Amino acid sequence: MEGPIFKPKRKKGLWDFGIKAGLLGAFLFGMRYAMRRPLQWPVPDTISPAIFATKVLHTSAGQIVYHESGSGQPLLFVHGIYPGASSYEWSKVYPEFAARFRVLAPDWIGCGESQRPKARLYAADYVRMLAEFIHATCGQERPILIGSGLGAGFCVYLASQHPELVSRLLLFMPSAQADLGRKRLPWRTRLASRIPLVNRLVYRNHHVTRAAVRLWLTGQAFIDPGLVTEEMVEVLTTCGRQYGAEYSILNLFAGRLGFDLEARMKMLTQPVTLLWGDQPGYPRLEWAYRLQPSIRNCNLQILEKTGPLAPLEAPGRLVEVLRTQLESELGVFKVI
Repeated sequence: MEGPIFKPKRKKGLWDFGIKAGLLGAFLFGMRYAMRRPLQWPVPDTISPAIFATKVLHTSAGQIVYHESGSGQPLLFVHGIYPGASSYEWSKVYPEFAARFRVLAPDWIGCGESQRPKARLYAADYVRMLAEFIHATCGQERPILIGSGLGAGFCVYLASQHPELVSRLLLFMPSAQADLGRKRLPWRTRLASRIPLVNRLVYRNHHVTRAAVRLWLTGQAFIDPGLVTEEMVEVLTTCGRQYGAEYSILNLFAGRLGFDLEARMKMLTQPVTLLWGDQPGYPRLEWAYRLQPSIRNCNLQILEKTGPLAPLEAPGRLVEVLRTQLESELGVFKVI
Protein backbone atom coordinates (compact mmCIF):
# COMPACT_ATOMS: atom_id res chain seq x y z
CA MET A 1 0.00 0.00 0.00
CA GLU A 2 1.42 3.29 -1.03
CA GLY A 3 1.76 6.09 1.48
CA PRO A 4 0.10 9.52 1.13
CA ILE A 5 1.32 11.81 -1.58
CA PHE A 6 2.69 15.08 -0.25
CA LYS A 7 2.66 18.14 -2.50
CA PRO A 8 5.33 20.73 -1.94
CA LYS A 9 4.02 23.86 -0.22
CA ARG A 10 3.78 26.89 -2.44
CA LYS A 11 6.13 29.58 -1.39
CA LYS A 12 3.42 32.05 -0.52
CA GLY A 13 5.81 34.56 0.99
CA LEU A 14 7.80 34.91 -2.23
CA TRP A 15 4.60 35.17 -4.25
CA ASP A 16 3.22 38.01 -2.12
CA PHE A 17 6.58 39.74 -2.22
CA GLY A 18 6.59 39.58 -6.01
CA ILE A 19 3.12 41.15 -6.24
CA LYS A 20 4.04 43.94 -3.85
CA ALA A 21 7.30 44.58 -5.68
CA GLY A 22 5.42 44.79 -8.96
CA LEU A 23 2.91 47.27 -7.57
CA LEU A 24 5.69 49.35 -6.07
CA GLY A 25 7.52 49.33 -9.39
CA ALA A 26 4.38 50.48 -11.22
CA PHE A 27 3.87 53.25 -8.68
CA LEU A 28 7.47 54.43 -8.95
CA PHE A 29 7.25 54.35 -12.75
CA GLY A 30 4.11 56.48 -12.58
CA MET A 31 5.82 58.93 -10.24
CA ARG A 32 8.81 59.11 -12.57
CA TYR A 33 6.47 59.89 -15.44
CA ALA A 34 4.72 62.54 -13.38
CA MET A 35 8.01 64.22 -12.53
CA ARG A 36 9.32 64.12 -16.09
CA ARG A 37 9.26 67.41 -17.96
CA PRO A 38 6.81 67.02 -20.88
CA LEU A 39 7.72 67.91 -24.41
CA GLN A 40 7.09 71.51 -25.46
CA TRP A 41 4.34 71.17 -28.02
CA PRO A 42 4.09 73.98 -30.58
CA VAL A 43 0.83 75.85 -30.05
CA PRO A 44 -1.33 75.79 -33.22
CA ASP A 45 -1.59 79.06 -35.16
CA THR A 46 -5.37 78.71 -34.90
CA ILE A 47 -5.19 79.83 -31.27
CA SER A 48 -5.76 83.37 -32.57
CA PRO A 49 -6.97 84.95 -35.86
CA ALA A 50 -4.29 85.92 -38.37
CA ILE A 51 -5.26 89.60 -38.38
CA PHE A 52 -4.38 89.94 -34.69
CA ALA A 53 -0.90 90.85 -33.52
CA THR A 54 0.53 88.67 -30.75
CA LYS A 55 2.27 90.65 -27.99
CA VAL A 56 3.91 90.03 -24.61
CA LEU A 57 3.46 92.01 -21.40
CA HIS A 58 5.58 91.58 -18.27
CA THR A 59 3.58 91.58 -15.03
CA SER A 60 4.46 90.86 -11.40
CA ALA A 61 3.11 87.30 -11.84
CA GLY A 62 4.92 86.59 -15.12
CA GLN A 63 4.67 87.21 -18.86
CA ILE A 64 1.21 87.56 -20.36
CA VAL A 65 0.75 86.82 -24.04
CA TYR A 66 -2.16 88.64 -25.65
CA HIS A 67 -3.67 89.29 -29.07
CA GLU A 68 -4.62 92.76 -30.26
CA SER A 69 -6.28 94.43 -33.23
CA GLY A 70 -8.50 97.41 -34.07
CA SER A 71 -8.83 100.89 -32.62
CA GLY A 72 -11.23 102.77 -30.40
CA GLN A 73 -12.41 102.02 -26.88
CA PRO A 74 -10.65 98.96 -25.43
CA LEU A 75 -12.76 95.80 -25.44
CA LEU A 76 -11.14 93.12 -23.31
CA PHE A 77 -12.10 89.43 -23.71
CA VAL A 78 -11.30 87.26 -20.68
CA HIS A 79 -11.42 83.45 -20.82
CA GLY A 80 -12.25 80.96 -18.07
CA ILE A 81 -9.95 78.63 -16.12
CA TYR A 82 -10.05 74.90 -16.97
CA PRO A 83 -7.65 72.30 -18.45
CA GLY A 84 -6.46 73.59 -21.84
CA ALA A 85 -7.94 77.06 -21.37
CA SER A 86 -6.69 80.07 -23.34
CA SER A 87 -7.94 83.12 -25.21
CA TYR A 88 -8.84 80.66 -27.98
CA GLU A 89 -12.16 80.31 -26.15
CA TRP A 90 -13.20 83.74 -27.52
CA SER A 91 -11.30 83.54 -30.83
CA LYS A 92 -14.44 82.95 -32.92
CA VAL A 93 -16.13 85.98 -31.35
CA TYR A 94 -13.71 88.84 -30.74
CA PRO A 95 -12.57 89.38 -34.39
CA GLU A 96 -16.09 90.61 -35.17
CA PHE A 97 -15.55 93.68 -32.97
CA ALA A 98 -12.14 94.85 -34.23
CA ALA A 99 -13.73 97.24 -36.74
CA ARG A 100 -15.20 99.36 -33.96
CA PHE A 101 -13.15 98.62 -30.85
CA ARG A 102 -9.55 98.05 -29.87
CA VAL A 103 -9.86 94.35 -29.07
CA LEU A 104 -7.54 92.73 -26.54
CA ALA A 105 -7.54 89.00 -25.76
CA PRO A 106 -4.98 87.86 -23.14
CA ASP A 107 -4.07 84.39 -21.92
CA TRP A 108 -4.16 84.19 -18.13
CA ILE A 109 -0.86 83.46 -16.41
CA GLY A 110 -0.66 79.66 -16.31
CA CYS A 111 -2.76 79.24 -19.45
CA GLY A 112 -2.29 79.23 -23.21
CA GLU A 113 0.94 80.85 -24.37
CA SER A 114 1.49 82.92 -21.23
CA GLN A 115 4.10 82.05 -18.63
CA ARG A 116 3.20 79.06 -16.43
CA PRO A 117 5.04 79.53 -13.12
CA LYS A 118 5.10 76.94 -10.36
CA ALA A 119 3.45 79.20 -7.81
CA ARG A 120 0.52 79.32 -5.46
CA LEU A 121 -1.82 81.85 -7.00
CA TYR A 122 -5.07 83.00 -5.44
CA ALA A 123 -8.07 84.88 -6.81
CA ALA A 124 -6.54 88.17 -5.63
CA ASP A 125 -3.39 87.42 -7.67
CA TYR A 126 -5.42 86.98 -10.85
CA VAL A 127 -7.26 90.22 -10.14
CA ARG A 128 -3.96 92.03 -9.61
CA MET A 129 -2.51 90.75 -12.91
CA LEU A 130 -5.70 91.84 -14.70
CA ALA A 131 -5.36 95.31 -13.19
CA GLU A 132 -1.72 95.47 -14.27
CA PHE A 133 -2.70 94.42 -17.77
CA ILE A 134 -5.34 97.15 -18.02
CA HIS A 135 -2.97 99.81 -16.68
CA ALA A 136 -0.28 98.83 -19.19
CA THR A 137 -2.43 98.39 -22.31
CA CYS A 138 -5.33 100.80 -21.84
CA GLY A 139 -3.72 103.78 -20.15
CA GLN A 140 -6.36 106.26 -19.04
CA GLU A 141 -9.17 104.58 -21.00
CA ARG A 142 -11.63 102.42 -19.12
CA PRO A 143 -12.18 99.20 -21.04
CA ILE A 144 -15.33 97.15 -21.42
CA LEU A 145 -14.75 93.68 -19.98
CA ILE A 146 -16.30 90.59 -21.57
CA GLY A 147 -15.59 87.44 -19.60
CA SER A 148 -16.72 83.87 -19.12
CA GLY A 149 -16.76 81.41 -16.23
CA LEU A 150 -14.17 82.02 -13.56
CA GLY A 151 -12.57 84.68 -15.79
CA ALA A 152 -15.86 86.60 -15.65
CA GLY A 153 -15.80 86.19 -11.87
CA PHE A 154 -12.36 87.79 -11.74
CA CYS A 155 -13.71 90.67 -13.84
CA VAL A 156 -16.41 91.22 -11.19
CA TYR A 157 -13.79 91.09 -8.44
CA LEU A 158 -11.65 93.71 -10.22
CA ALA A 159 -14.58 96.00 -11.03
CA SER A 160 -15.73 95.95 -7.41
CA GLN A 161 -12.23 96.63 -6.11
CA HIS A 162 -11.14 99.17 -8.73
CA PRO A 163 -14.24 100.71 -10.32
CA GLU A 164 -12.05 103.37 -11.96
CA LEU A 165 -10.55 100.69 -14.23
CA VAL A 166 -13.75 99.28 -15.74
CA SER A 167 -16.50 101.04 -17.67
CA ARG A 168 -18.88 98.13 -18.23
CA LEU A 169 -19.18 94.36 -17.77
CA LEU A 170 -20.67 91.72 -20.06
CA LEU A 171 -20.45 88.41 -18.24
CA PHE A 172 -21.19 84.97 -19.62
CA MET A 173 -22.13 82.57 -16.81
CA PRO A 174 -19.70 83.99 -14.21
CA SER A 175 -18.51 81.72 -11.41
CA ALA A 176 -16.20 81.87 -8.39
CA GLN A 177 -15.93 78.32 -6.97
CA ALA A 178 -17.62 79.41 -3.72
CA ASP A 179 -20.71 80.59 -5.58
CA LEU A 180 -23.61 81.68 -3.41
CA GLY A 181 -22.01 80.27 -0.29
CA ARG A 182 -21.28 76.81 -1.73
CA LYS A 183 -17.93 75.11 -2.25
CA ARG A 184 -18.00 73.20 -5.51
CA LEU A 185 -14.90 71.04 -5.12
CA PRO A 186 -15.30 67.70 -3.31
CA TRP A 187 -12.90 66.97 -0.47
CA ARG A 188 -11.18 64.19 -2.46
CA THR A 189 -10.22 66.67 -5.16
CA ARG A 190 -8.91 69.18 -2.65
CA LEU A 191 -6.95 66.44 -0.88
CA ALA A 192 -5.34 65.17 -4.10
CA SER A 193 -4.36 68.73 -5.00
CA ARG A 194 -2.18 68.85 -1.90
CA ILE A 195 0.00 66.06 -3.32
CA PRO A 196 1.64 67.66 -6.38
CA LEU A 197 3.00 64.44 -7.89
CA VAL A 198 -0.39 62.74 -7.72
CA ASN A 199 -2.07 65.85 -9.07
CA ARG A 200 0.36 66.00 -12.00
CA LEU A 201 -0.08 62.32 -12.79
CA VAL A 202 -3.88 62.59 -12.75
CA TYR A 203 -3.78 65.83 -14.73
CA ARG A 204 -1.65 64.45 -17.57
CA ASN A 205 -3.39 61.08 -17.80
CA HIS A 206 -7.02 62.01 -17.14
CA HIS A 207 -7.57 65.69 -17.96
CA VAL A 208 -5.51 66.67 -21.01
CA THR A 209 -5.22 63.59 -23.18
CA ARG A 210 -6.84 64.05 -26.57
CA ALA A 211 -9.53 61.53 -25.64
CA ALA A 212 -10.27 63.28 -22.32
CA VAL A 213 -10.52 66.71 -23.95
CA ARG A 214 -12.85 65.38 -26.63
CA LEU A 215 -15.00 63.65 -24.01
CA TRP A 216 -15.27 66.85 -21.93
CA LEU A 217 -16.19 68.94 -24.97
CA THR A 218 -18.81 66.52 -26.30
CA GLY A 219 -20.18 65.44 -22.92
CA GLN A 220 -20.21 68.62 -20.83
CA ALA A 221 -19.02 71.78 -22.55
CA PHE A 222 -21.17 71.57 -25.71
CA ILE A 223 -24.92 71.04 -25.97
CA ASP A 224 -24.53 69.70 -29.53
CA PRO A 225 -21.55 67.29 -29.64
CA GLY A 226 -21.58 67.45 -33.43
CA LEU A 227 -20.24 71.01 -33.30
CA VAL A 228 -16.95 69.94 -31.68
CA THR A 229 -14.15 70.22 -34.26
CA GLU A 230 -10.70 68.68 -34.52
CA GLU A 231 -9.25 72.18 -34.27
CA MET A 232 -10.86 72.68 -30.86
CA VAL A 233 -9.60 69.34 -29.58
CA GLU A 234 -6.10 70.08 -30.89
CA VAL A 235 -5.82 73.57 -29.40
CA LEU A 236 -7.18 72.63 -25.95
CA THR A 237 -5.06 69.47 -25.79
CA THR A 238 -1.90 71.29 -26.86
CA CYS A 239 -2.40 74.17 -24.42
CA GLY A 240 -3.23 71.76 -21.63
CA ARG A 241 -0.08 69.68 -22.16
CA GLN A 242 2.40 72.56 -22.14
CA TYR A 243 5.02 72.43 -19.42
CA GLY A 244 3.66 73.97 -16.23
CA ALA A 245 0.05 74.08 -17.43
CA GLU A 246 -1.00 71.88 -14.51
CA TYR A 247 -0.07 74.51 -11.92
CA SER A 248 -3.07 76.73 -12.62
CA ILE A 249 -5.36 73.68 -12.37
CA LEU A 250 -3.62 72.69 -9.12
CA ASN A 251 -4.54 76.11 -7.72
CA LEU A 252 -8.08 75.65 -9.00
CA PHE A 253 -8.50 72.19 -7.45
CA ALA A 254 -6.96 73.38 -4.19
CA GLY A 255 -9.75 75.96 -3.89
CA ARG A 256 -7.38 78.93 -4.00
CA LEU A 257 -9.34 80.71 -6.72
CA GLY A 258 -12.60 80.91 -4.83
CA PHE A 259 -14.26 84.07 -3.49
CA ASP A 260 -17.74 85.38 -2.68
CA LEU A 261 -19.15 86.32 -6.08
CA GLU A 262 -22.52 87.48 -4.77
CA ALA A 263 -20.93 89.91 -2.31
CA ARG A 264 -18.72 91.33 -5.07
CA MET A 265 -21.70 91.66 -7.40
CA LYS A 266 -23.51 93.83 -4.86
CA MET A 267 -20.57 96.24 -4.83
CA LEU A 268 -20.64 96.94 -8.57
CA THR A 269 -21.43 100.44 -9.80
CA GLN A 270 -20.88 99.78 -13.53
CA PRO A 271 -23.59 98.65 -15.95
CA VAL A 272 -23.69 94.86 -16.12
CA THR A 273 -25.10 92.43 -18.65
CA LEU A 274 -25.47 88.85 -17.48
CA LEU A 275 -25.53 86.27 -20.27
CA TRP A 276 -26.69 82.79 -19.31
CA GLY A 277 -27.38 79.51 -21.06
CA ASP A 278 -30.65 77.79 -20.25
CA GLN A 279 -29.35 74.21 -20.23
CA PRO A 280 -28.78 72.18 -17.03
CA GLY A 281 -25.24 72.33 -15.72
CA TYR A 282 -22.89 74.62 -13.87
CA PRO A 283 -23.34 77.46 -13.13
CA ARG A 284 -27.07 76.92 -12.79
CA LEU A 285 -29.62 79.28 -14.33
CA GLU A 286 -31.34 79.95 -11.00
CA TRP A 287 -28.14 81.66 -9.85
CA ALA A 288 -28.63 84.22 -12.61
CA TYR A 289 -32.11 85.01 -11.28
CA ARG A 290 -30.67 85.41 -7.79
CA LEU A 291 -27.71 87.57 -8.85
CA GLN A 292 -29.53 90.02 -11.13
CA PRO A 293 -31.57 91.83 -8.42
CA SER A 294 -28.43 92.34 -6.31
CA ILE A 295 -26.78 94.46 -9.03
CA ARG A 296 -27.74 98.13 -9.32
CA ASN A 297 -27.85 98.34 -13.11
CA CYS A 298 -28.13 94.87 -14.60
CA ASN A 299 -29.65 93.34 -17.70
CA LEU A 300 -30.15 89.57 -17.93
CA GLN A 301 -30.09 87.82 -21.29
CA ILE A 302 -30.87 84.11 -21.44
CA LEU A 303 -29.59 82.18 -24.45
CA GLU A 304 -31.71 79.16 -25.33
CA LYS A 305 -30.02 75.82 -26.00
CA THR A 306 -26.65 77.22 -24.93
CA GLY A 307 -24.01 75.58 -22.74
CA PRO A 308 -20.96 76.75 -20.80
CA LEU A 309 -18.63 76.98 -23.81
CA ALA A 310 -20.92 79.03 -26.05
CA PRO A 311 -18.08 81.26 -27.37
CA LEU A 312 -16.84 78.19 -29.26
CA GLU A 313 -20.10 76.31 -29.77
CA ALA A 314 -22.34 79.21 -30.83
CA PRO A 315 -20.07 82.17 -31.65
CA GLY A 316 -22.48 83.66 -34.18
CA ARG A 317 -25.32 83.90 -31.69
CA LEU A 318 -23.02 85.30 -29.03
CA VAL A 319 -21.68 87.94 -31.44
CA GLU A 320 -25.23 89.02 -32.18
CA VAL A 321 -26.13 89.32 -28.50
CA LEU A 322 -22.94 91.18 -27.59
CA ARG A 323 -23.27 93.57 -30.52
CA THR A 324 -26.84 94.38 -29.55
CA GLN A 325 -25.83 95.01 -25.97
CA LEU A 326 -22.87 97.19 -26.92
CA GLU A 327 -24.90 99.30 -29.32
CA SER A 328 -27.85 99.95 -27.02
CA GLU A 329 -28.63 100.94 -23.49
CA LEU A 330 -29.28 98.24 -20.91
CA GLY A 331 -32.70 96.78 -21.52
CA VAL A 332 -35.10 94.61 -19.61
CA PHE A 333 -34.98 90.87 -19.06
CA LYS A 334 -35.84 88.75 -22.09
CA VAL A 335 -35.25 85.31 -23.52
CA ILE A 336 -33.55 85.03 -26.92
